[in-house]
Amino acid sequence: MNLARLYTWIIGGLFLIAVGTTLAIELAAQGVTLEAGHKAIHVAIGVWAVFIVTNNWSSQYRLFAFSNGILWGCVAIVGWLLPDFQGLDAFNRLDTILHTGVAVTGLLSGLFPVVPLKKLGL
Repeated sequence: MNLARLYTWIIGGLFLIAVGTTLAIELAAQGVTLEAGHKAIHVAIGVWAVFIVTNNWSSQYRLFAFSNGILWGCVAIVGWLLPDFQGLDAFNRLDTILHTGVAVTGLLSGLFPVVPLKKLGL
């Protein structure tokens, strides 16, 4: 099982659909804000994931996982050290937990991209 590929599918899809929906709602309600910029970065990364998956760029799966792990890990560290920094939702408790999860799973799936199912007894 290719964990980096699975990560790219799941995280890319969530960024594109879930965050894209909240971005559209925020833009309609509040216009362009710093928080909308944060969400736009998520959506752009989701678009990158779609290109990787639809073109089957297998060499990009690990890069995608590591890049997300590093980027959102840095955002999570800021969120843990400076909760509610500048009043941005990106650094509230829930988003910090989500950024941490995206970072940890990205780094792990980048480090261990392929798990042989036979060794797991599956």
